[in-house]
Amino acid sequence: MTAAAHPELVEGFAQLPRAAWRLILADPPWQTVLWSGAKRTPTQKAGEDHYPTLSLAELAALPVADIAAPDAVLALWVIGSHLDQALALGEAWGFRYVTDLFFWLKQRRIRPDQLDIFTGDIAEPAIGMGKYTRNQVELCLLFRRGKGVPVASHAVRQLIVAPKSQHSRKPAAQYDRLEALFGDIPRLELFARNPRKGWNSWGNETDKFAEVA
Repeated sequence: MTAAAHPELVEGFAQLPRAAWRLILADPPWQTVLWSGAKRTPTQKAGEDHYPTLSLAELAALPVADIAAPDAVLALWVIGSHLDQALALGEAWGFRYVTDLFFWLKQRRIRPDQLDIFTGDIAEPAIGMGKYTRNQVELCLLFRRGKGVPVASHAVRQLIVAPKSQHSRKPAAQYDRLEALFGDIPRLELFARNPRKGWNSWGNETDKFAEVA
């Protein structure tokens, strides 16, 4: 099976300008096989079907190398169990791995009455699923193509501390930090679910979170 098996996901990809995008952000719909053998999204609960997932082969078949500029960077979100797949995907898309870009520490969404009245401290960060330890962070990797993109600011921090929101939605701080880090260059978000000024978006749910942005 190839990416063409999911026409709703690749629709419009052919219309994207070629060799144009210097900053590409992607949060792929990674496919996870549970111990039971079931295939689900990485944080999906039983009975839920948040969005179609793609195998590594299907993701790799997307012609990202054709639309990326000769000198470009890729910011790729991944969960810990898929690190090997993320490294392989970056290479398949024409990039090479550089470093860990962001760690997102997922806060609980709390009410004022959940604060510690003496210290103002909040509860432990949100606790997700996991085959070994319970997940509390998510990782974004940086890849480079050609000479990459010069760093515009060396003040950008790696740790993002932000509350969890809707399923698969990443914190808005990712955009702010990427814009500060690489400046005003052609930007494209793949598998986008929320429109962002200054960014071009591709995916089958690009307006999913528009009403709650």
